[in-house]
Amino acid sequence: MNSAAAFLNILQSVDAFFPVGAFTLSNGLEDYVIGERLTGSDELRQYLEGFMQLFPYNDLGILSLAYTHYSDMQYITELDGIAAATKSACEVRTGTMRMCARYLKARKAMGDCRGQLEKYAEVIAKEEAFGIHAIALGIYGAEVKIGQDALLLMYGYSVLSAIVNNAVKLVPLSQTEGQKILYECMGGMESLAERAAHMDLTEIGISGAAYEIHCMNHENLYSRQYSS
Repeated sequence: MNSAAAFLNILQSVDAFFPVGAFTLSNGLEDYVIGERLTGSDELRQYLEGFMQLFPYNDLGILSLAYTHYSDMQYITELDGIAAATKSACEVRTGTMRMCARYLKARKAMGDCRGQLEKYAEVIAKEEAFGIHAIALGIYGAEVKIGQDALLLMYGYSVLSAIVNNAVKLVPLSQTEGQKILYECMGGMESLAERAAHMDLTEIGISGAAYEIHCMNHENLYSRQYSS
């Protein structure tokens, strides 16, 4: 696959309209808003800055490790178990599993679930792995031979963009204000990608207690717009 085709395939994979259900997840953001911990642009900026500090040690790092070790299914299976164990909130864990299942289903429908990605799907079907969306995307990125930096940056942007788009609806904020905050935060994405690219398996799982607690609280909200 040439570089342009690989770039477009990854761009499609991280697009908000790709049918994995990522847009339904708030990852605890909704609980911050309902608890009036996030009421405006300053608090959203702080939330994003905190999220970005943790990002290389969670899904961005998981994506990077899957990309680097995609050909070693034993390693991938171990990474899968660790990734699932670090997602303490039940709906965050089941959410990424649903996203993975839908991602694999979509790739199969396009005739594009081959090689190691197909093997990962088989391991999941045998219940030898949970199925983590970031791992599936990392394997696919390696197989289409997109550059690691490009993969990390595109995935990172898609996650930050989803947070901002959820926040402007929940707070609410104007779309322009949300995009301004996203633009400001994008300046730090290169350093996050660099850190994730040199991640060690033992570092996966570093997280913020407040973030985890809000994700768990969200599961019991009386009324909510998002599933986690």
